Amino acid sequence: MSEDHQNPPLNYVRNEDLFVITYIYVVFGAITLFLNIPLAIYLLKTTSKNQKELIVIIALSLSDTVCAGQFLAMGIYRFVVWFSDVLFISQAACNRNIIVASYQICIQMDNLFGLTIALDRLFAVLLPVRYNKCGPGYTFFIVTSPVAVSLLGYCIHLLAISLLPPKFVDNICFNFSSVLPWFRNYLAYQRMLCVFIPIIIYFFIYIRMKLRFQRYGNSNSVLNKGMRHLTKTVSFITLASVFLVLIPEVWWYFTLFGGMDASIYFMFILLKKIVTFFIHTIRHRELMKHVHKVLPRKLTKLINFDAQSHSAVSKVKVIRESSHPVTTSMR
Repeated sequence: MSEDHQNPPLNYVRNEDLFVITYIYVVFGAITLFLNIPLAIYLLKTTSKNQKELIVIIALSLSDTVCAGQFLAMGIYRFVVWFSDVLFISQAACNRNIIVASYQICIQMDNLFGLTIALDRLFAVLLPVRYNKCGPGYTFFIVTSPVAVSLLGYCIHLLAISLLPPKFVDNICFNFSSVLPWFRNYLAYQRMLCVFIPIIIYFFIYIRMKLRFQRYGNSNSVLNKGMRHLTKTVSFITLASVFLVLIPEVWWYFTLFGGMDASIYFMFILLKKIVTFFIHTIRHRELMKHVHKVLPRKLTKLINFDAQSHSAVSKVKVIRESSHPVTTSMR
């Protein structure tokens, strides 16, 4: 047996709660993946490469799709490992596992995309003329930054854990026991701040845009409507994150009211991605045209579907056609 592996203690028994979490990974991961793949394909087909506002939203949708696929892969992997012989492996070996590595990268990427989009919206509202002049380089930077920071965080943790004396964990590689305490703290505070900071940003944007609209009236209504529509979409996602990410994370991390069961915690994480799908769908009316065909009539009336209303896609096109004199009135 290699230095990275050893037999488990004689009295070791696997935590049955991990089996429940594995079911959540598989069921919710499959549902989320099933929902997000068509959405990502739709957005890719209907968005021009010059629409950087929507390309960032596409990146968020693709991130949700990748994370959903990763959760599904994690669940399948754990089912396979669960029914095999128990083996203890070092934390370094556990973190080098492609399934565990992708989990740590995806969980960071999921956090950082929300913050990145909020900063992008703040830039668009504060400096609209300069924002419209930004080219593909800006879009590339916005889309790749969360991925790059996530990879950097994973690599730093892997290097640190590889240099320390080996500590052995169950080869099911339950994430919180397989990472160093400071990295767990980093993930927790990253998740909390990446929801809390955007909430502050969107509150500031709401106040600013409301004051601007009152000041200029309808003279700039086209630009205001387009910008508000895009900003509302991501702000609704952030609002959902408050209840499905921030509150569960605070509850879990600080063990409030006796703490939260791990299965409930991970269910909230995946439920947020399902809610994000429905927010995207309802906010993009062209997509909703296809969705409402398969929904019961009572449900379409409940969500007040209007097939003639414009989506964020069409409104961004209107913004692109606006002249600079109209745009500069936002300054």
